[in-house]
Amino acid sequence: MKNVLVAEDCKIIRKGISAMLARCQVPIDQIIECKNGQEALEIAGNMPVDVLITDIRMPEMDGITLVKELQKTRYIPRIVAISGYDDFSFAVDLLRCGAREYLLKPVKREELNAIMVKLEAEIQQESVQRRAKKALCSSQLKRILLSENITQEEMEEAERLSRFYNTEFSVVCGNERLKNWSNDQMFSFPDLEGHYVVLMAAKDAGNFLLKKNEEGIFGISEAYEGLRNLRRAYEEARQRRLRLFSMQKEDTGPGCSYVISPNELECFVQRIGTQKNTKNELFLLAMADRIKKGEIEGIWFQELISQIAARVKEFYGRILGAEEILPGNLCHMLAFDNIDEYCTEIRRVLLRINQRALKENDDYKNRIKMEQALAYMNENYPRNINMAMVSNYISMNYTVFSIAFKEYTGDNFVSYLRKIRMNEAKRLLSETDLKIGEIGSMTGYEDSKHFMKTFKWTTGVTPSEFRKNSRRKGGGIENITPKTKIGTF
Repeated sequence: MKNVLVAEDCKIIRKGISAMLARCQVPIDQIIECKNGQEALEIAGNMPVDVLITDIRMPEMDGITLVKELQKTRYIPRIVAISGYDDFSFAVDLLRCGAREYLLKPVKREELNAIMVKLEAEIQQESVQRRAKKALCSSQLKRILLSENITQEEMEEAERLSRFYNTEFSVVCGNERLKNWSNDQMFSFPDLEGHYVVLMAAKDAGNFLLKKNEEGIFGISEAYEGLRNLRRAYEEARQRRLRLFSMQKEDTGPGCSYVISPNELECFVQRIGTQKNTKNELFLLAMADRIKKGEIEGIWFQELISQIAARVKEFYGRILGAEEILPGNLCHMLAFDNIDEYCTEIRRVLLRINQRALKENDDYKNRIKMEQALAYMNENYPRNINMAMVSNYISMNYTVFSIAFKEYTGDNFVSYLRKIRMNEAKRLLSETDLKIGEIGSMTGYEDSKHFMKTFKWTTGVTPSEFRKNSRRKGGGIENITPKTKIGTF
């Protein structure tokens, strides 16, 4: 239960009833208190009240007058009358006027709790029935909105269920922001041909007009009477929504469909992953400008973007997954407020794809250069080479090469070169009788002492000890050439 109103001029009794309500078995969102009938009428007239508990005798407006006046309001609460023994005859009149229950003073907790449980059950049951009725009515209204083949009987039944019989209504077309304005007295259609559509009483449509610049751009129909005019109102609201979306300052008339060949479409998609993506951005800006001028239909533009999105998904599928981009969202043009916002989102998505594609292209080029660098090192390790020589050989900036080399191999340049040399030294020690100084020279170490020191630091034994151990085991060495990390970019 949402709102319960207690109208009682005696503060002690009023507070006591409120305390009982707070502890009863029925959960209540808000308990509101007032001290006379006039205040109760104002409160109930401005907000839905589920249950009103009112005394019969009150200043300014008694309980009987209050109940009679409440029958004229939009939301008629369930009324519980309270009185003393002397007012029992008045309580009978109150029940005749619309009160549901009667409590005798002093109010007992058990009696009040029993009444609240009973009324809550009635409210829940009515809520279920109301939702079912509204769902049925919404289904019929949607058919009328989308189809011309509606019988007179169906039309009359929809009018009866929707409360729009002999009542003027308006149709509003917009985007998801309309959800914030919808209420139980309106009929909402969240996805009707790309629009969020609301059907409401014409007298309530003014709020949308007042707030449209703050909450979004809505197309609103004129006021119509009779659901036979529902499709007409919807089409009127839809056209106004499209014109406002296209940011057209006046009715420019129907635009044309711009023709784009399959080859132009393919070129657009191909350019996304290149340095020429700027040309695509200029194309989108030009399209937006022509739509604003009424030279091109916005709906045609959405269809073009849908084709581009489908081709992008085929061509850049792996990038889309890595970047968590959903190009299908671009197919819902009217989810945005206007054509500029829509084009901005298109450009943002395409730019993300472009940046990722260019990075992958750079990574591929780096991978090729790293493979060239490793080949050069494996061929020239006997020489006195360094990182400057190798980076210069593959035409790559020294600092960039250092970072790229570490990412690709997992080692820095010096460590990787040392491993190449040590691996070759082990092979020569195991398979030949060459002198240790000769092996050092053959593996890039001109100073034999430096070679032996490096070898022992790397393997834990001297070159001579390694040769003895390898021959004792029957020859052969363990290949420690580091594995390259291809595809780490």
